[in-house]
Amino acid sequence: MSTQDPRITQAQAAWEAWNHLGFTKRSERLKKLASELPPLRDAQVQALLRPLLDLSITMEPIQVMPGPTGESNELYLNGRGVTLVIGDDSASEVAFIGQMISALACGNCVVLQWPGQSEWVRNLVEKAHMFGLPEAVIQYLPDSPLEHTLALDGLAVVAAVCTTEQARQINRLLAQRDGLLVQLVCETDPQGCSHLLQPDHLLRFVTERTRTINTTAVGGNATLLELGSTEL
Repeated sequence: MSTQDPRITQAQAAWEAWNHLGFTKRSERLKKLASELPPLRDAQVQALLRPLLDLSITMEPIQVMPGPTGESNELYLNGRGVTLVIGDDSASEVAFIGQMISALACGNCVVLQWPGQSEWVRNLVEKAHMFGLPEAVIQYLPDSPLEHTLALDGLAVVAAVCTTEQARQINRLLAQRDGLLVQLVCETDPQGCSHLLQPDHLLRFVTERTRTINTTAVGGNATLLELGSTEL
C-alpha cells in the first residue's frame, strides 16, 4: 500500500525548476558545494565527484534529428523526478555521497535515508542548505522500516548503497508497487564504488525526451509535440 510524505510532495514541487537549470548549471553549483561542504572535501570523495560532475556536463547537448516532412525533432535528457538515496549497514560515506550527487547532477531532487547514520545525514542536508541548495531539492528522511520507505508515493528512482542481497530485497519490494515503475540504481561495492565509476551510471538517473516542432501543417500553423516517460 502506498503512503504519502510531505517531503516528497515538496520535492516534486521543486523538481521542475531544478531540472530546468540544465546539466551545466547544476554541475557548477554542485562543484561549488563540493568545494565548501566539509563532508565533500575529502580527497576520496573529490576523486569520485569531479569525474561524475564533468561527465554530467556532456549530457547537456540537444541532439537535432531532421524529420522526413521538414519538422524539427530534438532529443534531450531529462531528470526523472524524486530520488530516494538510501544506505544499509554496508554503505560508505563516499558511495552514499556519490549516489546523492549523481541524482542531483542529473536533475532529480533527493530525499536521503541511512538508518544508523541519521545524524550524519541530517548534518549533510543542513549544510547543503546553508551553502545554497534549495531546501526542497535535498531533504532528510527520518528512519523507518524499509517496506514503508519503498512504498512512499512519488518516487521515481531509488539509489541504494547496499549489499547484493539487500538490492534483491529492494527490487522485490519495488516490484510490488502500483503505478509507475521506479528505477533502481545500486552500488554494491561501497568501498571501490565500481558501479558509480561506470560510464553509463548517470544515464540511469535520466529519461530521454523528444520535442517535435512542425511548421508544415495545413495553414502553416506550428504544432508542438513533446514526448517523454518517467517509466523507463
